[in-house]
Amino acid sequence: MTKQKPLLGISQCLTDCIVRYDGQSEFQPVLVHELQKYFELLTVCPEVECGMGVPRPPIELVEFNQSIRVMGRDNKQLDVTDSLNNFSNTKMALLANLSGYIFKSRSPSCGLGSTVIFNSMGECVRLSNGIFADKFVATYPMLPVIEDTELENIKTLDKFIGKVKNYFKNVLQD
Repeated sequence: MTKQKPLLGISQCLTDCIVRYDGQSEFQPVLVHELQKYFELLTVCPEVECGMGVPRPPIELVEFNQSIRVMGRDNKQLDVTDSLNNFSNTKMALLANLSGYIFKSRSPSCGLGSTVIFNSMGECVRLSNGIFADKFVATYPMLPVIEDTELENIKTLDKFIGKVKNYFKNVLQD
């Protein structure tokens, strides 16, 4: 009998899939290879899955009256807030079997505390989560999550792998 591997969510742009807005890759083969030793990977790209193409206009998070909108960086008429929120709300129920998640840093959808929030004048007001990441951590507050840039340190990577394995063993298999 084959032992089931934990299911780990990962921003799809970190794998060999071309899903970034600019049609480029953020593929991290060493990281992906290491993770595949221990986990089944479930890739998610909220921007593509909510209907945006590749390539696509770049987007950013803009605060208006204490509300965050997902707007075009270059085309301020572009507003994909509803599409990205609807996708995020729908996708959450499909991710209940995950044991952890790795988010792409600085992404307007997937950043985890590193996404710039701009005001209507184009000035940076603070750093926050991307839209999808924010919904994810609110829905699954106990799940181990991390950004890709934090995993560049081997000790941090090993610690994260251990947390994901423990979550799988102690929460999902009980």
